[in-house]
Amino acid sequence: MRLAEIFTKCKTQWISAIEQKNHPFRSFVLSTVDINNYPNSRNVILRSFDSNKLNFSIYTDLRSKKVNDLKNSKSVQLLFYDSIDLFQIIVRGELMDKNFDSNIFNIQPEHSKKNYTSKNSPGSIIDNPYNVSVGEEINFCKLTFKALSIETLHLKKELNIRCCFNLSDQWRGFFMTP
Repeated sequence: MRLAEIFTKCKTQWISAIEQKNHPFRSFVLSTVDINNYPNSRNVILRSFDSNKLNFSIYTDLRSKKVNDLKNSKSVQLLFYDSIDLFQIIVRGELMDKNFDSNIFNIQPEHSKKNYTSKNSPGSIIDNPYNVSVGEEINFCKLTFKALSIETLHLKKELNIRCCFNLSDQWRGFFMTP
């Protein structure tokens, strides 16, 4: 497989993850760094992907730990893994945009809107998970990350293939020892 084919495969998989709810790349691990330089990782949902700019977007609560971590460092790592194809992609990137888009919030299902209107911020200690209080304040935001490097690992019986792509003035790739 050539580098250009691998790069195209990555983009194709991310596009498919937006279109197919059960795609293995729809849910991925987002890692941030807190004020004490400790990593924080959590599963998030890929909400949009720009295949030209290689930007990835998620939705979150403005009061979440990830948003707080991004005030300290805009650096992120995204980990995608397909356990059937044994294909892993690690994207190193940075926060490009944090915004509230009422149009996106308004088209969310009612049960999802509750996640962004709870009276308590994410991670608050509560007595009962079935009695989360919902308020009027909307804490929804869209986070967009720009890819700066992409590292892939495809595990195969006959030959594991690992490569990396870096963004300078354009994307350049090279193979690596698996």
